Amino acid sequence: MTEIDAILERLEQLRQRTKNREDKAELGRIEKELRGLFKEPPPSMSPLDVANAFRQVVEQVQTEAREAPGVSTTIKSLDLEVKAFVQVDDDGETALAFPKPDVEVDASALSTLRVSFGAIPSAVPPEQPG
Repeated sequence: MTEIDAILERLEQLRQRTKNREDKAELGRIEKELRGLFKEPPPSMSPLDVANAFRQVVEQVQTEAREAPGVSTTIKSLDLEVKAFVQVDDDGETALAFPKPDVEVDASALSTLRVSFGAIPSAVPPEQPG
């Protein structure tokens, strides 16, 4: 049993002995916060990886539009705003760590990354008579 498991066990025992509903609820919140602190850190990605993932979405939509028969439509622009924790490691590399959906996070602790994508028209050369 790790130290955190021992602390959580003691906290659970205290919660079971407590009669006051408000105190029980507060002990439950403390337990939840402690579990959240000692979970594995969320996976991180570089800002470039995040931007490239969405760039690929725009490229896929444009490719499908070019290949569609008849009149086609595409995305002219895509504006993206994500909130994440910014981490800088010892080597100076920047990474974004996204909070898990089931974990409560203080929104003021998150940074905002805004990325805008625009479609670049590509001219199709005329077919050469052959």
